[in-house]
Amino acid sequence: MLKKCISSRPVTLTLLSPLVLAAAFLSGCMHSAPIAPQSSLSRENAISMAQGTADLMGGRVFTIAPTGSMKPTLDENSVVAIESVPFEKLRQGDIIIYRSADGVPVVHRLYQQIHGRWLVLGDNNASIDREAVTPDNIIGRVCAIFYSSPGSQSASATALAQR
Repeated sequence: MLKKCISSRPVTLTLLSPLVLAAAFLSGCMHSAPIAPQSSLSRENAISMAQGTADLMGGRVFTIAPTGSMKPTLDENSVVAIESVPFEKLRQGDIIIYRSADGVPVVHRLYQQIHGRWLVLGDNNASIDREAVTPDNIIGRVCAIFYSSPGSQSASATALAQR
């Protein structure tokens, strides 16, 4: 039976084969490494694997823009799968993607909940974002991270890790 990622930390996968992906999901969620590792996985394979994960979770795939605000956890070689989650199920430390007032997807970590709104912070940022996350602007929670080899970029949906 497949398990949804219910940990407050995203799944970290630097996979070389779909069999390893299946094994990771059958055994439950894995915890992320403290730094964004590089992988021999091509960008296209990382996106393909993330899409398979997103399809299983009923979610979407985003690549990460090269802003540096989520380093060392995420960088421009990271591809994430997100899952839809009820707002009240979000927890401090979750990595989420929300839509900014400008309509741009932003990926940051939940920092503190105040009056039913979440303050968010990039892992490499000194201050919280100007915008709070609400039920109206949340896109989803990161449930899997795929690290790809440096180099090629893709035209898939990109979430900014804003500084």
